[in-house]
Amino acid sequence: MSASRNEPRAGHDLSDRFLGCLLGLAIGDAFGMPVEGMPAGVIRSQYGWVDRYMPRTDSAGNELEAAGEITDDTEMMLCHVESLVSTGGLVDPENTGMRFLRLFNSESRRFMGRTTQLSLIRADETGDFQAGIGGEHAAGNGVAMRIAPIGLIHSVGRFNAEVFVREVMRAGLITHSNPEAINGGVAIAYGVRLQVTGEAPPEVLADEVCSFIDEDEVSRKIRTAGMLARPELSLDAHIANLQKIGTSGYVAESVGAAFYCATVAGGDLRAGIELAANAGGDTDTVAAMAGALIGAHAGASALPLDLVEGLAGRAYILVAAPGLYETAMQRAGLYVRLHQR
Repeated sequence: MSASRNEPRAGHDLSDRFLGCLLGLAIGDAFGMPVEGMPAGVIRSQYGWVDRYMPRTDSAGNELEAAGEITDDTEMMLCHVESLVSTGGLVDPENTGMRFLRLFNSESRRFMGRTTQLSLIRADETGDFQAGIGGEHAAGNGVAMRIAPIGLIHSVGRFNAEVFVREVMRAGLITHSNPEAINGGVAIAYGVRLQVTGEAPPEVLADEVCSFIDEDEVSRKIRTAGMLARPELSLDAHIANLQKIGTSGYVAESVGAAFYCATVAGGDLRAGIELAANAGGDTDTVAAMAGALIGAHAGASALPLDLVEGLAGRAYILVAAPGLYETAMQRAGLYVRLHQR
């Protein structure tokens, strides 16, 4: 892997894409939250077509989560943002891991996957934040769902692929040491980077990412997504294609499904997250990852206003994203130069 030069976009455009990525992830998370774990057929029979924020309810109809609420996908992503800002844009596993532990010791624990929980319990006991759980049962999407901020940090200045992959791995190993889980994280982070820089339009994004990441089931699913994704297909055909890829919490399936939704949607966030939510399975995480990719491409100014205004925690993201943008520019040595023009 060799270093390459990536000249930044205009500051306003770049900061808008940073915000678009973080908002897109959170919006997708909240949009898919109410139907997480449901098969597509059950969603269709109960809701027809999910096209708005809805509350999550139990079988008796009691509200468990309000419409527009976020889950651990967004909360752990924001832990990465906070950590990166505090370290000047460098991945510090202990710094990030301690933030994860604070979530784990709060009500947010109910959202966390088993691998993440077990890893954090062990890290709390040993103080080792680079000993994530491995094995075939740890091939979940817990790294990929939260990793977008690292793609953003590496989207300006000189891009060094080896440093980028190493930092994604260090961030991922806090909770997961399964190679597919890490590779899925590299795929999403690199996809975000390509969308922010404009190096790859959505229609070729899957191929570009597959040429960068390791060859495994994650890359095979992303490649399949790129081949199947044709925007002109009917909604039923899109849902059928997503079923072929898979939408479970298995990282290869959910990451592949997210790339499918992002490719079909182009810059239309609503279209992409609606597909993710209505396809069933791990709907909040597929929609979150797709939302991050779409938002990074479209920018915050192109996101639907009703989805932004209905999002819980949007005020914090509106502050966090500019902080991450300034950190990225400072890390790349571009912030002072940009503001001297």
